Amino acid sequence: MTFYTYDYLQGSQSSWQYARIIILSVLAVIFIGFLVHYLRNRMDSKYKDLTIIVGTLLLLILAIQYDDFSAIQSASAQTGQITQTVKQIAKRLHVGTKSVSINSTTQNANLMAKTPSGYYRVDYNADGSQFVLEKVELDGSSHIKVQEAN
Repeated sequence: MTFYTYDYLQGSQSSWQYARIIILSVLAVIFIGFLVHYLRNRMDSKYKDLTIIVGTLLLLILAIQYDDFSAIQSASAQTGQITQTVKQIAKRLHVGTKSVSINSTTQNANLMAKTPSGYYRVDYNADGSQFVLEKVELDGSSHIKVQEAN
């Protein structure tokens, strides 16, 4: 069973999104540069071809980004919900958020929390707005791995 720390959940929330934004920005700057060179030197077809290639690549990446946009929003919302759950667990147990780990990156029905005082099952009510912590004992054959932030 893998548990994820609060720092891991915070870090995984936006790292790939920032990488995509950086890639898109770099491609947009390169496209504008080639376009300006082409407009200055209309007789040189090299810049025209490079502008078309980079523009096509930019449109392709924008289409992929748009396609993944709803998935990214959903994942960010779920990660935000789970980090709020970790904060609430830490507050209820009077421990720091860094000492609480959770076994999922999304809010689901089978959530477990690992804390310094033991393992807890997180039992949500029907609408998912509140939860109850129930202390559990894991059997000795359970392999526990804690995934921390890099």
